[in-house]
Amino acid sequence: MEELNKRRRFFDGLGQNYPRNESVKREATAVNGIKCHWFMPENEVPKKIIIYLHGGVFVVGSIKSHQSMVSHFSAQLQTRILFVDYALAPENPYPQGLNDVMEVYQTLLTHFPGHEIMFMGDSAGAGLTVSAIGKMIAGNLQLPKGVVMISPWINLSCENSSVEGNRAIDPILTREYLRESAELYTDNTPIHNSSPEYINFNKFPPLLILVGTNEILLDDSRLFFSRIKPIQPNSILSIYENQNHVWPLANVHSAPAQNAIAEIKIFLNRL
Repeated sequence: MEELNKRRRFFDGLGQNYPRNESVKREATAVNGIKCHWFMPENEVPKKIIIYLHGGVFVVGSIKSHQSMVSHFSAQLQTRILFVDYALAPENPYPQGLNDVMEVYQTLLTHFPGHEIMFMGDSAGAGLTVSAIGKMIAGNLQLPKGVVMISPWINLSCENSSVEGNRAIDPILTREYLRESAELYTDNTPIHNSSPEYINFNKFPPLLILVGTNEILLDDSRLFFSRIKPIQPNSILSIYENQNHVWPLANVHSAPAQNAIAEIKIFLNRL
């Protein structure tokens, strides 16, 4: 457990890579007992909410790791964001984190009628978004207005060819690290039930996927896009040359990160 706590402290430290946007008000809250945080920008577009799900291989990550990046997202998108501090494995394996997300989403649908609710997530958080949409469809729930995924992790078995093909140029992730984390997340649940890749979709919200060429997870984005595009024409796959996994987390002020945010804004404004 000490090794896990060490990893969590290191990952939380990523939130110190650059200062948060001070123009955005942040407020801790609880949605039916689930820890969340509102990010409220100046001059926000009314009646729009983004639910943000953080990455961290389902095992690490929190408001500490992501608050700076999400504050800049909120400011530049001029949109209120609800960051969900969902339950992490191994203490709370699948499906607890997914249950938290569904609880938050259903509560927002009830408490914010007439609002457009979008989902945004990076890495494991993007994969969790895919799982949540599968649950929404199964439960005949209203789907989000749109979905943005940054460097999504969708194939928890890590069998796509880019995992090996990009091994030498991905400075962040390895197959071994992902598989170890997937085992902690799935616990006693068969991976066919826990991994988003096995969900069959006959519909999906408008989708924007952003991914870097240096990622071992590049094919997760390519393959998922190829599945969704035929059923959701308003789907975009944007591949960023020479970028690493979730590059805005490293430096939100870099040109590739700013280009990504601009692309997200255009996508969301067209919904």
